[in-house]
Amino acid sequence: MTIKNILRSVAALLLAASITSSCIEKDNSTGASLLPGDHIISLEKEIFDLPVQMKLSDSMQTGYTSYLTIGSINDADLGLVQASTAIPIRPTSLELSYGDNPQVKSFKAYITVDDKTFFKDEDAYIPQNFRVHKLLKYIDSTVNYSNSLTESDYDPASLETSGNVFFGGDSLVIELSHQYAQELLSANQEERDSVELFQKRFNGLYISADPQPENIHGGRINLITPSNIYFLLTYRHIDAANSIDKDSTISYMVDESGPNLNRFQHQSATLENNNPQDKIFMEGLAGLKPYIDFTQIKNNMTVWAAQNSIDLSRLIISKAEIQLPFEYPDNYKDLHYYPTQIFINTRTDVSGRVIYDPIADISLVTNNGYINRSLKHYSLDISSYLQKILSGEYTGKQSEAYVAPIFQTSDYYSGAVYYYLQNYLYSKAILNGNGSERNPKLILTYAILP
Repeated sequence: MTIKNILRSVAALLLAASITSSCIEKDNSTGASLLPGDHIISLEKEIFDLPVQMKLSDSMQTGYTSYLTIGSINDADLGLVQASTAIPIRPTSLELSYGDNPQVKSFKAYITVDDKTFFKDEDAYIPQNFRVHKLLKYIDSTVNYSNSLTESDYDPASLETSGNVFFGGDSLVIELSHQYAQELLSANQEERDSVELFQKRFNGLYISADPQPENIHGGRINLITPSNIYFLLTYRHIDAANSIDKDSTISYMVDESGPNLNRFQHQSATLENNNPQDKIFMEGLAGLKPYIDFTQIKNNMTVWAAQNSIDLSRLIISKAEIQLPFEYPDNYKDLHYYPTQIFINTRTDVSGRVIYDPIADISLVTNNGYINRSLKHYSLDISSYLQKILSGEYTGKQSEAYVAPIFQTSDYYSGAVYYYLQNYLYSKAILNGNGSERNPKLILTYAILP
Protein backbone atom coordinates (compact mmCIF):
# COMPACT_ATOMS: atom_id res chain seq x y z
CA MET A 1 0.00 0.00 0.00
CA THR A 2 1.34 3.43 -1.02
CA ILE A 3 0.04 6.68 0.40
CA LYS A 4 -0.07 10.22 -0.95
CA ASN A 5 -1.29 13.18 1.09
CA ILE A 6 -3.20 15.65 -1.07
CA LEU A 7 -3.42 18.37 1.57
CA ARG A 8 0.34 18.51 1.91
CA SER A 9 0.66 18.89 -1.86
CA VAL A 10 -1.98 21.63 -1.92
CA ALA A 11 -0.19 23.49 0.84
CA ALA A 12 3.05 23.32 -1.13
CA LEU A 13 1.32 24.69 -4.22
CA LEU A 14 -0.18 27.57 -2.25
CA LEU A 15 3.24 28.38 -0.80
CA ALA A 16 4.78 28.29 -4.27
CA ALA A 17 2.01 30.54 -5.58
CA SER A 18 2.63 33.09 -2.81
CA ILE A 19 6.34 33.16 -3.65
CA THR A 20 5.97 33.52 -7.42
CA SER A 21 3.36 36.28 -7.07
CA SER A 22 5.65 38.39 -4.87
CA CYS A 23 6.44 41.94 -5.92
CA ILE A 24 10.14 41.45 -5.26
CA GLU A 25 12.16 41.48 -8.48
CA LYS A 26 14.52 38.56 -8.95
CA ASP A 27 17.68 38.07 -10.96
CA ASN A 28 17.67 34.65 -12.61
CA SER A 29 21.38 34.95 -13.40
CA THR A 30 22.39 35.10 -9.74
CA GLY A 31 25.09 32.53 -9.04
CA ALA A 32 25.77 31.78 -12.69
CA SER A 33 29.33 33.12 -12.44
CA LEU A 34 30.12 30.60 -9.71
CA LEU A 35 29.64 27.63 -12.07
CA PRO A 36 32.38 27.29 -14.70
CA GLY A 37 31.16 26.80 -18.24
CA ASP A 38 32.67 23.37 -18.53
CA HIS A 39 30.64 22.27 -15.50
CA ILE A 40 27.23 23.20 -16.86
CA ILE A 41 24.96 20.18 -16.54
CA SER A 42 23.01 19.19 -19.66
CA LEU A 43 20.18 16.71 -20.01
CA GLU A 44 20.50 13.74 -22.31
CA LYS A 45 17.98 11.16 -23.46
CA GLU A 46 18.38 7.46 -24.13
CA ILE A 47 15.81 4.85 -25.14
CA PHE A 48 16.38 1.23 -24.09
CA ASP A 49 14.57 -1.92 -25.13
CA LEU A 50 12.88 -3.17 -21.97
CA PRO A 51 13.09 -6.94 -21.39
CA VAL A 52 9.70 -7.99 -20.01
CA GLN A 53 8.84 -11.49 -18.83
CA MET A 54 5.50 -13.13 -17.98
CA LYS A 55 5.04 -14.62 -14.52
CA LEU A 56 2.14 -15.84 -12.47
CA SER A 57 1.54 -13.60 -9.47
CA ASP A 58 1.16 -16.57 -7.15
CA SER A 59 0.34 -16.24 -3.45
CA MET A 60 -1.63 -13.08 -4.16
CA GLN A 61 -2.85 -11.52 -0.92
CA THR A 62 -6.57 -12.27 -0.73
CA GLY A 63 -7.48 -11.84 2.93
CA TYR A 64 -9.59 -9.04 4.39
CA THR A 65 -10.85 -8.22 0.92
CA SER A 66 -13.49 -5.60 0.18
CA TYR A 67 -15.27 -7.95 -2.23
CA LEU A 68 -15.93 -11.68 -2.12
CA THR A 69 -15.45 -13.24 -5.57
CA ILE A 70 -17.41 -16.27 -6.83
CA GLY A 71 -17.52 -17.63 -10.39
CA SER A 72 -15.35 -18.63 -13.33
CA ILE A 73 -14.29 -17.50 -16.79
CA ASN A 74 -12.86 -19.74 -19.50
CA ASP A 75 -10.65 -17.63 -21.77
CA ALA A 76 -9.41 -18.72 -25.21
CA ASP A 77 -5.86 -17.53 -24.40
CA LEU A 78 -5.52 -17.88 -20.65
CA GLY A 79 -7.63 -20.94 -19.95
CA LEU A 80 -9.93 -21.36 -16.96
CA VAL A 81 -9.84 -19.00 -13.99
CA GLN A 82 -11.93 -19.78 -10.93
CA ALA A 83 -12.73 -17.53 -7.98
CA SER A 84 -14.23 -18.74 -4.71
CA THR A 85 -14.44 -17.42 -1.18
CA ALA A 86 -14.12 -18.58 2.42
CA ILE A 87 -16.07 -16.72 5.10
CA PRO A 88 -16.30 -17.07 8.87
CA ILE A 89 -19.87 -16.49 10.07
CA ARG A 90 -21.19 -15.43 13.47
CA PRO A 91 -24.54 -14.75 15.14
CA THR A 92 -25.62 -11.13 14.80
CA SER A 93 -26.57 -11.18 18.50
CA LEU A 94 -24.56 -12.68 21.33
CA GLU A 95 -25.66 -14.23 24.63
CA LEU A 96 -28.71 -15.87 23.05
CA SER A 97 -30.57 -18.76 24.65
CA TYR A 98 -31.65 -21.44 22.20
CA GLY A 99 -34.27 -22.87 24.53
CA ASP A 100 -34.76 -26.57 25.30
CA ASN A 101 -34.30 -29.22 22.61
CA PRO A 102 -33.93 -26.83 19.61
CA GLN A 103 -34.82 -28.50 16.28
CA VAL A 104 -34.08 -26.94 12.88
CA LYS A 105 -36.98 -26.00 10.64
CA SER A 106 -35.06 -24.13 7.90
CA PHE A 107 -31.62 -22.68 7.19
CA LYS A 108 -31.10 -20.32 4.24
CA ALA A 109 -28.36 -18.13 2.80
CA TYR A 110 -29.31 -14.75 1.32
CA ILE A 111 -26.78 -13.27 -1.10
CA THR A 112 -26.94 -9.87 -2.83
CA VAL A 113 -24.52 -9.44 -5.75
CA ASP A 114 -22.93 -5.98 -6.04
CA ASP A 115 -21.15 -6.29 -9.37
CA LYS A 116 -19.86 -8.84 -11.87
CA THR A 117 -17.06 -9.34 -14.37
CA PHE A 118 -17.65 -10.81 -17.83
CA PHE A 119 -16.15 -10.27 -21.27
CA LYS A 120 -19.21 -11.00 -23.45
CA ASP A 121 -22.60 -9.36 -23.01
CA GLU A 122 -24.37 -12.71 -23.28
CA ASP A 123 -22.49 -13.96 -20.21
CA ALA A 124 -24.16 -11.45 -17.90
CA TYR A 125 -27.07 -13.83 -17.24
CA ILE A 126 -25.74 -17.32 -17.85
CA PRO A 127 -26.72 -19.89 -15.17
CA GLN A 128 -24.15 -20.75 -12.52
CA ASN A 129 -24.48 -23.48 -9.89
CA PHE A 130 -23.41 -22.12 -6.51
CA ARG A 131 -21.93 -24.56 -3.99
CA VAL A 132 -21.62 -24.10 -0.22
CA HIS A 133 -19.21 -26.21 1.83
CA LYS A 134 -18.30 -26.42 5.49
CA LEU A 135 -14.83 -25.07 6.22
CA LEU A 136 -12.56 -27.51 8.03
CA LYS A 137 -9.86 -24.93 8.73
CA TYR A 138 -10.03 -21.73 10.73
CA ILE A 139 -8.97 -18.70 8.69
CA ASP A 140 -6.06 -17.18 10.56
CA SER A 141 -2.87 -15.27 9.75
CA THR A 142 -1.19 -18.37 8.28
CA VAL A 143 -3.55 -18.38 5.28
CA ASN A 144 -5.34 -15.06 5.00
CA TYR A 145 -2.69 -13.32 2.87
CA SER A 146 -1.33 -16.12 0.74
CA ASN A 147 -4.16 -17.63 -1.33
CA SER A 148 -3.24 -20.97 0.22
CA LEU A 149 -6.65 -22.51 0.88
CA THR A 150 -6.78 -26.02 -0.61
CA GLU A 151 -9.38 -28.72 -1.28
CA SER A 152 -8.46 -30.40 1.99
CA ASP A 153 -9.52 -27.30 3.93
CA TYR A 154 -13.25 -27.74 3.24
CA ASP A 155 -15.71 -30.63 3.29
CA PRO A 156 -16.18 -32.00 -0.26
CA ALA A 157 -19.88 -32.65 0.43
CA SER A 158 -21.83 -29.48 -0.31
CA LEU A 159 -24.50 -28.14 2.04
CA GLU A 160 -27.05 -26.76 -0.40
CA THR A 161 -30.26 -28.78 -0.75
CA SER A 162 -32.07 -27.06 -3.66
CA GLY A 163 -32.46 -23.91 -5.72
CA ASN A 164 -28.80 -22.91 -5.99
CA VAL A 165 -28.72 -21.80 -9.66
CA PHE A 166 -27.78 -18.14 -10.06
CA PHE A 167 -28.73 -16.40 -13.32
CA GLY A 168 -26.77 -13.17 -12.82
CA GLY A 169 -29.50 -11.12 -11.20
CA ASP A 170 -29.28 -9.07 -8.04
CA SER A 171 -29.79 -11.76 -5.42
CA LEU A 172 -29.87 -15.47 -4.66
CA VAL A 173 -31.39 -17.56 -1.88
CA ILE A 174 -29.83 -20.96 -1.09
CA GLU A 175 -31.46 -23.56 1.15
CA LEU A 176 -28.82 -25.23 3.29
CA SER A 177 -28.42 -28.48 5.19
CA HIS A 178 -30.49 -28.95 8.35
CA GLN A 179 -27.75 -31.19 9.71
CA TYR A 180 -25.21 -28.36 9.55
CA ALA A 181 -27.71 -25.96 11.06
CA GLN A 182 -28.25 -28.40 13.93
CA GLU A 183 -24.49 -28.30 14.54
CA LEU A 184 -24.70 -24.51 14.88
CA LEU A 185 -27.47 -24.93 17.46
CA SER A 186 -25.14 -27.11 19.51
CA ALA A 187 -22.96 -24.10 20.42
CA ASN A 188 -22.58 -23.90 24.20
CA GLN A 189 -23.22 -20.72 26.15
CA GLU A 190 -19.53 -19.74 26.16
CA GLU A 191 -19.36 -20.04 22.36
CA ARG A 192 -22.62 -18.13 21.96
CA ASP A 193 -21.16 -15.30 24.04
CA SER A 194 -17.85 -15.02 22.13
CA VAL A 195 -17.38 -14.36 18.41
CA GLU A 196 -13.82 -15.72 18.53
CA LEU A 197 -14.79 -18.98 20.24
CA PHE A 198 -17.80 -19.46 17.96
CA GLN A 199 -15.73 -18.98 14.79
CA LYS A 200 -12.87 -21.16 16.01
CA ARG A 201 -15.28 -24.05 16.57
CA PHE A 202 -17.36 -23.74 13.39
CA ASN A 203 -14.67 -22.21 11.08
CA GLY A 204 -17.17 -20.89 8.55
CA LEU A 205 -18.25 -21.63 4.99
CA TYR A 206 -16.63 -21.96 1.58
CA ILE A 207 -18.67 -20.76 -1.43
CA SER A 208 -17.84 -21.53 -5.05
CA ALA A 209 -19.49 -21.95 -8.43
CA ASP A 210 -19.21 -24.87 -10.83
CA PRO A 211 -16.46 -24.15 -13.40
CA GLN A 212 -17.35 -22.96 -16.86
CA PRO A 213 -17.43 -25.98 -19.24
CA GLU A 214 -14.07 -26.59 -20.90
CA ASN A 215 -15.44 -26.37 -24.44
CA ILE A 216 -17.34 -23.10 -23.84
CA HIS A 217 -15.48 -19.81 -23.65
CA GLY A 218 -16.77 -17.02 -21.44
CA GLY A 219 -18.24 -17.00 -17.98
CA ARG A 220 -18.80 -14.60 -15.11
CA ILE A 221 -17.22 -13.73 -11.77
CA ASN A 222 -19.58 -12.20 -9.22
CA LEU A 223 -18.49 -9.57 -6.68
CA ILE A 224 -20.21 -9.48 -3.31
CA THR A 225 -19.68 -7.16 -0.35
CA PRO A 226 -19.26 -9.29 2.81
CA SER A 227 -22.15 -7.51 4.53
CA ASN A 228 -24.42 -8.56 1.66
CA ILE A 229 -24.39 -12.21 2.75
CA TYR A 230 -26.45 -13.30 5.73
CA PHE A 231 -28.09 -16.49 6.99
CA LEU A 232 -31.39 -17.16 8.76
CA LEU A 233 -31.86 -20.27 10.89
CA THR A 234 -35.44 -20.95 12.03
CA TYR A 235 -35.90 -23.60 14.73
CA ARG A 236 -38.56 -24.99 17.04
CA HIS A 237 -37.86 -25.30 20.75
CA ILE A 238 -39.48 -25.47 24.17
CA ASP A 239 -39.86 -22.28 26.13
CA ALA A 240 -39.62 -23.84 29.61
CA ALA A 241 -40.58 -20.65 31.40
CA ASN A 242 -43.95 -20.56 29.65
CA SER A 243 -44.29 -24.35 29.06
CA ILE A 244 -44.94 -23.89 25.31
CA ASP A 245 -43.37 -24.88 22.02
CA LYS A 246 -42.37 -21.91 19.89
CA ASP A 247 -40.43 -20.97 16.75
CA SER A 248 -37.40 -18.67 16.89
CA THR A 249 -34.93 -17.34 14.32
CA ILE A 250 -31.19 -16.75 14.58
CA SER A 251 -29.44 -14.58 12.00
CA TYR A 252 -25.77 -15.01 11.11
CA MET A 253 -23.59 -12.44 9.40
CA VAL A 254 -20.23 -12.08 7.66
CA ASP A 255 -17.97 -9.41 9.14
CA GLU A 256 -17.02 -6.61 6.75
CA SER A 257 -13.61 -6.49 8.41
CA GLY A 258 -12.91 -10.20 7.86
CA PRO A 259 -10.96 -12.36 8.06
CA ASN A 260 -12.56 -13.25 4.70
CA LEU A 261 -10.49 -14.97 2.06
CA ASN A 262 -10.77 -15.20 -1.73
CA ARG A 263 -9.20 -18.14 -3.52
CA PHE A 264 -8.03 -17.90 -7.14
CA GLN A 265 -7.15 -20.78 -9.45
CA HIS A 266 -5.52 -20.15 -12.86
CA GLN A 267 -4.50 -22.35 -15.79
CA SER A 268 -2.27 -19.66 -17.30
CA ALA A 269 0.91 -20.86 -15.55
CA THR A 270 1.77 -22.79 -18.72
CA LEU A 271 2.18 -19.44 -20.52
CA GLU A 272 4.97 -18.17 -18.27
CA ASN A 273 7.82 -16.98 -20.48
CA ASN A 274 11.22 -15.35 -19.84
CA ASN A 275 11.20 -13.60 -23.22
CA PRO A 276 7.72 -13.35 -24.81
CA GLN A 277 8.20 -12.18 -28.37
CA ASP A 278 4.69 -11.67 -29.72
CA LYS A 279 2.28 -10.99 -26.86
CA ILE A 280 2.54 -10.16 -23.18
CA PHE A 281 -0.60 -11.01 -21.23
CA MET A 282 -1.65 -8.99 -18.22
CA GLU A 283 -4.26 -11.02 -16.35
CA GLY A 284 -6.29 -9.95 -13.34
CA LEU A 285 -6.55 -11.63 -9.92
CA ALA A 286 -3.52 -13.89 -9.30
CA GLY A 287 -2.94 -14.57 -13.00
CA LEU A 288 -0.15 -13.78 -15.46
CA LYS A 289 1.57 -10.43 -15.07
CA PRO A 290 4.32 -8.63 -16.98
CA TYR A 291 7.43 -9.09 -14.85
CA ILE A 292 10.57 -6.92 -14.95
CA ASP A 293 13.83 -7.93 -13.32
CA PHE A 294 15.51 -4.62 -12.52
CA THR A 295 18.75 -6.38 -11.67
CA GLN A 296 18.88 -7.22 -15.38
CA ILE A 297 18.00 -3.61 -16.24
CA LYS A 298 20.85 -2.36 -14.05
CA ASN A 299 23.28 -4.81 -15.69
CA ASN A 300 22.20 -3.65 -19.16
CA MET A 301 22.65 -0.02 -18.16
CA THR A 302 26.08 -0.77 -16.70
CA VAL A 303 27.19 -2.16 -20.10
CA TRP A 304 25.71 0.90 -21.86
CA ALA A 305 27.47 3.26 -19.44
CA ALA A 306 30.83 1.56 -20.00
CA GLN A 307 30.40 1.77 -23.78
CA ASN A 308 29.69 5.51 -23.50
CA SER A 309 32.32 6.33 -20.86
CA ILE A 310 29.64 7.22 -18.32
CA ASP A 311 30.19 6.88 -14.59
CA LEU A 312 26.88 5.31 -13.59
CA SER A 313 27.35 6.39 -9.96
CA ARG A 314 27.18 10.03 -11.12
CA LEU A 315 24.11 9.61 -13.32
CA ILE A 316 21.14 11.64 -12.06
CA ILE A 317 17.74 10.66 -13.43
CA SER A 318 15.43 13.49 -14.45
CA LYS A 319 12.77 11.08 -15.69
CA ALA A 320 12.57 7.34 -16.22
CA GLU A 321 9.48 6.29 -18.14
CA ILE A 322 8.35 2.78 -18.96
CA GLN A 323 6.16 2.49 -22.06
CA LEU A 324 4.16 -0.70 -22.57
CA PRO A 325 2.57 -0.53 -26.05
CA PHE A 326 -0.48 -2.45 -27.26
CA GLU A 327 -2.43 -2.70 -30.49
CA TYR A 328 -6.14 -2.20 -30.91
CA PRO A 329 -7.92 -5.56 -30.52
CA ASP A 330 -9.98 -6.93 -33.41
CA ASN A 331 -13.10 -6.30 -31.37
CA TYR A 332 -12.85 -2.73 -30.07
CA LYS A 333 -15.07 -3.64 -27.10
CA ASP A 334 -12.25 -5.77 -25.71
CA LEU A 335 -10.38 -2.54 -24.94
CA HIS A 336 -13.00 -1.80 -22.26
CA TYR A 337 -11.56 -4.67 -20.21
CA TYR A 338 -8.04 -3.29 -20.21
CA PRO A 339 -7.22 -1.85 -16.76
CA THR A 340 -7.46 1.93 -16.54
CA GLN A 341 -4.35 2.24 -14.37
CA ILE A 342 -1.43 -0.12 -13.84
CA PHE A 343 1.88 0.15 -12.04
CA ILE A 344 4.84 -1.90 -10.95
CA ASN A 345 4.56 -3.67 -7.63
CA THR A 346 7.20 -5.34 -5.52
CA ARG A 347 6.51 -8.50 -3.55
CA THR A 348 7.54 -9.05 0.05
CA ASP A 349 7.29 -12.16 2.21
CA VAL A 350 6.83 -11.47 5.93
CA SER A 351 6.13 -14.38 8.29
CA GLY A 352 4.25 -16.30 5.63
CA ARG A 353 2.29 -13.25 4.49
CA VAL A 354 2.89 -12.34 0.86
CA ILE A 355 2.24 -8.69 0.00
CA TYR A 356 2.32 -7.00 -3.41
CA ASP A 357 2.67 -3.20 -3.04
CA PRO A 358 2.85 -0.42 -5.64
CA ILE A 359 6.17 1.43 -5.48
CA ALA A 360 6.15 4.99 -4.10
CA ASP A 361 6.52 6.63 -7.56
CA ILE A 362 2.80 6.03 -8.15
CA SER A 363 2.04 8.89 -5.75
CA LEU A 364 4.49 11.38 -7.23
CA VAL A 365 3.00 11.96 -10.69
CA THR A 366 -0.64 12.72 -11.49
CA ASN A 367 -2.31 9.91 -13.46
CA ASN A 368 0.85 7.81 -13.32
CA GLY A 369 0.34 4.47 -15.06
CA TYR A 370 -2.88 5.41 -16.85
CA ILE A 371 -3.78 3.92 -20.21
CA ASN A 372 -3.36 6.16 -23.26
CA ARG A 373 -5.82 4.83 -25.84
CA SER A 374 -4.85 7.34 -28.53
CA LEU A 375 -1.11 6.58 -28.35
CA LYS A 376 -1.81 2.91 -27.60
CA HIS A 377 0.42 2.47 -24.60
CA TYR A 378 0.64 2.58 -20.83
CA SER A 379 3.14 5.09 -19.43
CA LEU A 380 4.75 4.56 -16.01
CA ASP A 381 7.06 7.15 -14.44
CA ILE A 382 9.48 5.25 -12.15
CA SER A 383 12.22 7.89 -11.80
CA SER A 384 12.98 7.66 -8.08
CA TYR A 385 12.65 3.87 -8.06
CA LEU A 386 15.17 3.41 -10.89
CA GLN A 387 17.56 5.87 -9.22
CA LYS A 388 17.52 3.69 -6.10
CA ILE A 389 18.07 0.57 -8.20
CA LEU A 390 21.13 2.12 -9.83
CA SER A 391 22.51 3.33 -6.50
CA GLY A 392 22.17 -0.14 -4.98
CA GLU A 393 19.64 1.01 -2.38
CA TYR A 394 17.06 -1.42 -3.79
CA THR A 395 18.16 -5.03 -4.26
CA GLY A 396 16.70 -8.53 -4.02
CA LYS A 397 12.89 -8.60 -3.80
CA GLN A 398 12.80 -4.81 -4.18
CA SER A 399 14.20 -5.17 -7.71
CA GLU A 400 11.59 -7.76 -8.80
CA ALA A 401 8.63 -5.89 -10.30
CA TYR A 402 5.18 -7.20 -11.25
CA VAL A 403 3.08 -4.93 -13.46
CA ALA A 404 -0.53 -5.13 -12.29
CA PRO A 405 -3.78 -3.16 -12.14
CA ILE A 406 -4.07 -0.89 -9.12
CA PHE A 407 -6.83 1.07 -7.44
CA GLN A 408 -6.90 4.03 -5.11
CA THR A 409 -8.99 5.17 -2.18
CA SER A 410 -8.95 8.46 -0.31
CA ASP A 411 -9.65 9.65 3.20
CA TYR A 412 -12.27 12.39 3.16
CA TYR A 413 -10.92 14.13 6.26
CA SER A 414 -7.15 13.92 5.87
CA GLY A 415 -6.97 14.04 2.07
CA ALA A 416 -4.63 11.05 2.05
CA VAL A 417 -4.80 8.86 -1.07
CA TYR A 418 -3.97 5.17 -0.70
CA TYR A 419 -2.83 2.96 -3.58
CA TYR A 420 -3.25 -0.81 -3.63
CA LEU A 421 -2.77 -3.66 -6.06
CA GLN A 422 -6.28 -4.41 -7.38
CA ASN A 423 -7.00 -8.07 -6.62
CA TYR A 424 -10.76 -8.51 -6.94
CA LEU A 425 -11.77 -7.49 -10.49
CA TYR A 426 -10.79 -9.90 -13.27
CA SER A 427 -9.26 -8.23 -16.33
CA LYS A 428 -7.28 -9.12 -19.42
CA ALA A 429 -4.97 -6.98 -21.54
CA ILE A 430 -2.67 -8.01 -24.39
CA LEU A 431 0.51 -5.93 -24.62
CA ASN A 432 3.15 -6.02 -27.34
CA GLY A 433 5.93 -8.56 -26.83
CA ASN A 434 9.68 -7.99 -26.79
CA GLY A 435 9.96 -8.94 -30.47
CA SER A 436 7.23 -6.56 -31.67
CA GLU A 437 7.95 -3.51 -33.80
CA ARG A 438 6.51 -1.36 -30.99
CA ASN A 439 8.11 -3.21 -28.12
CA PRO A 440 8.34 -2.24 -24.42
CA LYS A 441 10.74 0.65 -23.80
CA LEU A 442 12.57 2.38 -20.98
CA ILE A 443 12.94 6.07 -21.85
CA LEU A 444 15.63 7.71 -19.75
CA THR A 445 16.21 11.46 -19.40
CA TYR A 446 19.34 12.03 -17.33
CA ALA A 447 22.30 14.23 -16.48
CA ILE A 448 25.85 13.42 -15.38
CA LEU A 449 27.25 15.19 -12.34
CA PRO A 450 30.63 16.85 -13.02
